This record gives sequence, C-alpha cells and structure tokens, in this order.
Amino acid sequence: MTTRAYHSPERKASATAGLERELKFVADPKAFDAALALPLLGGPTVESSRRLESVYFDTGDDDFARAGVALRVRREDGAFIQGLKRAAGSDRGMFERDEQEVESPSAEPDLALFGAESARDLAEILGGKVLKAKFGSDVRRTTRTVQVGGAAVEVALDSGFLFAGERREPLREIELELKSGPPAALFAYGLQAIEALPLRLCVESKAERARRLRSHEAPALVRAQPPSLTPETPLDEAIGALLRNCLSQFLGNLPALGSGDSVEAVHQMRVAMRRLRSALGLFNRAFPCAEFEYLRAESRRIAAVLGEARDWDVFVEMLRVGPLPRFADEPGFDSLLSAAQAKANGGHAAVVRLCGDKATTRFALVLERIAAERGWRNAAADDRLRQLEEPVAGFAARSLDRLDRKVRKRGRHFAALTPAARHALRIALKHVRYATEFFGGLFHPASAAELYARKAAALQDMLGELNDAAIALRLIKELDTRASPDFAYAAGVAAGWCGRASVGDQEALAKAWRSLVKAERHWRSEAAERKRELD
Repeated sequence: MTTRAYHSPERKASATAGLERELKFVADPKAFDAALALPLLGGPTVESSRRLESVYFDTGDDDFARAGVALRVRREDGAFIQGLKRAAGSDRGMFERDEQEVESPSAEPDLALFGAESARDLAEILGGKVLKAKFGSDVRRTTRTVQVGGAAVEVALDSGFLFAGERREPLREIELELKSGPPAALFAYGLQAIEALPLRLCVESKAERARRLRSHEAPALVRAQPPSLTPETPLDEAIGALLRNCLSQFLGNLPALGSGDSVEAVHQMRVAMRRLRSALGLFNRAFPCAEFEYLRAESRRIAAVLGEARDWDVFVEMLRVGPLPRFADEPGFDSLLSAAQAKANGGHAAVVRLCGDKATTRFALVLERIAAERGWRNAAADDRLRQLEEPVAGFAARSLDRLDRKVRKRGRHFAALTPAARHALRIALKHVRYATEFFGGLFHPASAAELYARKAAALQDMLGELNDAAIALRLIKELDTRASPDFAYAAGVAAGWCGRASVGDQEALAKAWRSLVKAERHWRSEAAERKRELD
C-alpha cells in the first residue's frame, strides 16, 4: 500500500456537524520521534506545526461529561475555535464521535454558535447551570495528510501536556483521522502503523484523561449495552453493529484495567469476549468465512488469558466470604489467601501484557476493518447475499428458536443431569441469553424479552456458581500445599468448602429451570405474524 503526503490546509471551522473517525495511539519519546520521521506517516517533510491551547468547559456537577459531551474552546494561531464532541454510541465503535466546530469571537463558550438545534439540546443538559473552565491541554501539533488506500487521512502528532489546576500530565499522541474515503482504509492504515512502531492504542479522549487528572476518579467501567437495532435493520448492518458493540465493551474497560477497579474490569472484558464469541458463532454458522474464523480464534486466545485471571479473582473472593470468616482463628488461612492473591496478581499482570501486546491491538483494528468493509460478504453465495439484505428480525427469530431448543434439549431430565451435562447446559444458556440481549428488543412486548433473559441469566448464574466451585478445587491443586502443615490444613478446609458448594441447592436449581421452561418465547408469535404479513 503506497502513501503520499502533503501539508494539511488550514481548516475553516463551520457549524456543520459531522462524524469524526479517528484512531489514537500513545507513544513513548523514542517512538514519537521516530513517528515524526517515518515515511509511512508522511515524514520527513517540512513540518506544518502549530500550538493548540484547549480549555474544556462543564458544570460544577459535570453534567456534560455524564451525557457523553465534551465542549472546548481552542486557541489556534491567534483565533478561537469552539468544538463539541459527543460519543457516537457503541454500535458505531470506539473510534467514531459526532463532532461540531465553529469559529468563536472569544475564549468563552457561546452555545448559540452551534445553531439552534444543538444549542437547545445542550441547554437541556445544562438545566440552567453555569459553565466553568475545568481542565485543558497545551500541545504542539504537527500535521500531514496522507493518501492511502483511496482515502485521505490526516496524521496529527501531538506533544505537550494535559492540565487541571496546577496538575500536569505529559502527552504524546499520534492521531489518524479519516478525512475522506472508505473507513476500512483508516483501519488498514492503523494496522500498518502498529507494525512499524511500538504504539499503544488509546481509547480515551484528551478531555476524559484531563477530567480524571482533575478529579482523581477511577475510570468508569463499561458494561454490556444492547445494540440499537430495529426489526427492519438489514442483517448486513446488524452484524457490523453487534461486532462493534462487543468490541467497544472490551476496549472501553482498558482504562479501568490500568488505574481503576481492575478485578471488575477483567470481568467485564471477559464478558465482552464471551458476547463476541457468541455473536460470531451465530454469524459464522449462517455465513462461514475466513474473517469470522480469525476473529473467533483471536477472541478465544484473549478470553483464555482473561479467564485465568478471573478464575483466581473468584477464588480469592470465595475465600474471603466463605471459609475465611468462619475459620479466622485457624492457622494457615492468611497464607492460603496470600498465595491465591499472588496467583490473581499474576493473572492480572498477564492481562495487562495481553492488552499491551501488538496482537491484541491488531485484533481490534482487524475487527473494525472487517466490520467497515463487511468482509463476511466475500465468501457468500448469491442466496446468502440476498439474505444479508433482509431485515434482521427473521434471522433473530430463527436463531433464538434454535438456541432455545438446544437449551431445552440440554436440560431434559434436569434433576438427573451429570456435572458434565450441567456444564453443557450452562454454555447453551449463555448463548441464548446473549442472543436474547442482542435481539430481544426487536420483538414485542419488550418486557417479555427482558423476563426471558432474566430467567436464563438466573439459571446460568446458579450453574456458574457450581462451575466456579469446581474450578476452585482445581486451583487449590495448583498451590503448593506442602509449604507448611497449617497451609495444607487451610487448603483442605477450602477444598471441602468448594466440594460442598459444587453440589448447590438442588431445589432452587429445579425451580429456576421450571421457571425458564414456562417463560414466553416472545419471538415466535411475532415472527409468525410477520410471515403472514409477507405472505
């Protein structure tokens, strides 16, 4: 892939809103200097460099931040540019934002400059509260525009710092923003960049990082959110939205992994990979292709590392709330807990290495590229291509029906199921639960979908607790119980505790199973009605 660079023209801001597609990487000083001279990124060339001083505004209660809005006024070459960015939503990926810029006569924000509609929306968020300068950035930006893969990409290299009051944090970022052309070209270009330089993918904006610099708050956790699909959304479009939805949950927890609730971050990242694997299973079954196989293999690799860390986290928590309080005076338990925590810490270190690894960044960019170019169409026959153009509701109803039948088959003679059979049922429940969360909102009433998902989740969680106890027995065997007699005693008590927990409450399990069996299969009646309408 060849590139051609030229100087970026001075941008004239306007009140017209647009979609910003941008990849952002952070670099150490050595990598940043190498990026300045790298031909792939348009260098070396006569530099187009300017100082950008940005101040971000919000209310005292951070109302804009909670609404996913960032408002800034930037001083650039003696002029002021007022900017507004909004999160584009997980269905559109981590690398898209709604952006609006307009020239401003002063350093103070004036919402009316964005136009009547935007000003009205922002005023509603403010609720009459006063805007205040909260934090900002001061950077030297070097820009070039590169022609690559039929697209124009602006390469911006920012070096400077974030500030919040007297606090400072150094900043070196490389931003690749798509100015025109196919979005897939941006991700292909990003893949070239990470092969050429030791870069780390950044999913936080300058505003988000500076806000945390001011507040010292831990990064927010990102939990699963249902995708924004309608019954008439083409299946082709729905596939891309779901893949991005799962990836956004995974990437959105990277900040918390590094400086927040790392235990919950690992859990949410693992859930994201489970959701993604379930979605890929659905789509690969209908539209088998090399692209889905690659994503399935990579998500399995990532999930394995997350799973090891999560297993030790669960074991540590089980010790804390289970045997430890009841055997607090017995020797050996502190040592057992310390040994388990050391294993958990090692698991978290492995996750950090995983997330900083080039292969994981490559996986994220390849997924985005596949979604952008709808790579699953490559191997599809004509009849399958026509199916991709159909509304997603039909595919959803068929998938939910098939997965539900599989659950019923796995759960037949529930009371007599062996541990292996219950494990298979739990896996089947996981897939139907995620599919219901993906597609349940397409059918009416929505409350029926929510109820079915809750019932599936309840039984899945109960069976999951039995599985956690069985895994804990395996983990105990990995500890060196020969360390001391007291340690061996504590490990034996914990093993007995886990053995009892692995049996579970049979009456509660049977009740949860019966409740799920009786739940309304809400997608069936509406799917039949839609078929009658088409006939």
